[in-house]
Amino acid sequence: MEQATKLKVYAKLNLALDITGTDGDGYHLLDMINCTVGVADTLTVSRAKSVRVVMGGAECGAENTAHKAAIKIAEASGVALHVEIAKGIPISAGMGGSSADAAAVLRYAVDAGIVTAEQARAAAMTVGSDVVYMMRGGLCRIGGRGEVVHGLTERKLTLAIVRDAVGASTAQVYRRFDAIGERGVGIDAVLAGSAARYNVLELPAISLCPSIAVLKERMRRAFGEAVMTGSGSAVCSIVDDEREAKEILRRDFAHCAFAQVVATQDEAIRYL
Repeated sequence: MEQATKLKVYAKLNLALDITGTDGDGYHLLDMINCTVGVADTLTVSRAKSVRVVMGGAECGAENTAHKAAIKIAEASGVALHVEIAKGIPISAGMGGSSADAAAVLRYAVDAGIVTAEQARAAAMTVGSDVVYMMRGGLCRIGGRGEVVHGLTERKLTLAIVRDAVGASTAQVYRRFDAIGERGVGIDAVLAGSAARYNVLELPAISLCPSIAVLKERMRRAFGEAVMTGSGSAVCSIVDDEREAKEILRRDFAHCAFAQVVATQDEAIRYL
């Protein structure tokens, strides 16, 4: 293998998430406000004789999104990649960890001249709904299946994020959403400040993992507001005082699997 390249790829939070319907292929049409925050996976990438993705010492199969991205790159260019992933983004949290890894692989391939930006975007759209956004990052409004990304005026935020139990799979949550059929008040209202942040996937996720509701209520009591990110199970709150928020997490949420105060940022991927 050639000399390896290291990248950090950062997590996302959904500040608001709505589903406006489905397209002709049955895919959910999204309307979301996303931000990038300072929690990251680290990837080590190099060219190799065959595609191989390793995470936590274990080889990943075809269901892994980084593996899917590497296969797309190989199909488009004939170049195989070896990828090692060190997780820092919690798994099954709704923070885009798997999409982040795929985004980093695709960004590397573009920057290394292996594929074009257009090829990488086409691959991203087939790998996962968050991948196009995760390649860009920052404060954005996301539409379509996830491929329509519009930057918003950056507003630096500090957030407390807590994940307790592992939630249901994204596919399970979307199936439950289809059965429940809840609709939100509209992202325009959230941006205008006339409606609170919300996530239409909360109710179906909570029906599958009731502990999310308990965690959300605890976060609401601690910070005044709280919303689940993605399909769960992490819950986040915008906070005013970073030091106070850290103390609350240390005191009241230390038993949780993940509890951290983070800041938003415009950088999605950084080379080390």
